[in-house]
Amino acid sequence: MARIFSIEFTFNGALQHAMITVRQTAFHTEYKIVLQAPELTELLLSDKIISPGPGVFLFYNVSEAEYNEPMKQILAAVSGHVYSVRP
Repeated sequence: MARIFSIEFTFNGALQHAMITVRQTAFHTEYKIVLQAPELTELLLSDKIISPGPGVFLFYNVSEAEYNEPMKQILAAVSGHVYSVRP
């Protein structure tokens, strides 16, 4: 069963919003990003984050060296949310 949550992050001095759907696979947890602002969607090199283990969050098929500022902000917001709701 998929879960959904929302995140907020700051980009270019403005508060941004995204919906995140969560899907568990046998190998990792997948977080799919849907941004409210279409212009930000164009900046993402991937719309999926994977977490192969606790505390590890990576954009799918993108090297960390390629992460741009919105991607870094989204990773931090997703990670922050996941750790805020863990028991």
